[in-house]
Amino acid sequence: MNTICVKLRQRERLNKYRKMLSTEENIFPNKNEIVTSTSPYLPGAILEEGEWFSITEFSQQDYSLDLLSEEHETVDFDSLSREDFKKVDFIFVMDGGDFCFQNISKAKLATKKCIASFGESFKYRSDCEEIIIKDLPDAIYCVECDTLYFHKLEAITNIFKGIDQLYREATEEETAQFLENDFVCLTNEYSDGNVKKANRKRIALATETLSQLSVEERSNIFSYIGEYCPELQTNEGAFEVGTEDELKMLLFGIEQRFYTTPVGAERRIANSVIPFEQGGTR
Repeated sequence: MNTICVKLRQRERLNKYRKMLSTEENIFPNKNEIVTSTSPYLPGAILEEGEWFSITEFSQQDYSLDLLSEEHETVDFDSLSREDFKKVDFIFVMDGGDFCFQNISKAKLATKKCIASFGESFKYRSDCEEIIIKDLPDAIYCVECDTLYFHKLEAITNIFKGIDQLYREATEEETAQFLENDFVCLTNEYSDGNVKKANRKRIALATETLSQLSVEERSNIFSYIGEYCPELQTNEGAFEVGTEDELKMLLFGIEQRFYTTPVGAERRIANSVIPFEQGGTR
């Protein structure tokens, strides 16, 4: 028996979960059928087809839910009222030892005109309220191994508040501070106001990376970038940044994304990297 429950958008912390319905049908496929290949989550990493990110010891994280760290039975939840339907924040399906989550955006929480089929009859309704269920959940939590599996961090930030800090954008102040570094030489009137979302995320990562490097290691990194991107480096050793692409190349260099193939000596850029001991490199 699968039980579909919801979390409501409301300020009160108590009594925010509701039971919607129970069914013998499978709402989502079984975890063991779809989670066959996983990689520990790393900011900027890109999954291969069929892979899932994982976060272990998830119930101990600040962005976890009380739902996962406390024992709950569906009988503990009140039934969802029609008046609360529009307040649904996300749904979760309790299936044995797993929780399947789906975020509910306005596009998936719709009131529309429809013609519904009931067996061999049809009925027109002008105020049909429905939730569109995806083929796969946005996240799966396994109670037994205390692990969360997901595909896209952006899809679950509304469910697990604060999890976006795992891959956040640099603030305006942080972006401006990065571009003021002495190893950056701005050209073409490029400024922090020109930096788009993708590079703001890369700046947040690069700033963290640089903070962990010694003076010698930073020097080695800059020499490495100069070797792969000589067109960016100035006579004074700084790197010219006048476009989003030039900034991206500098940030890729700080994250050591450049490499040369051992056969053919072809120079390449790694679009996504996972440390080998955590499952390989892509």
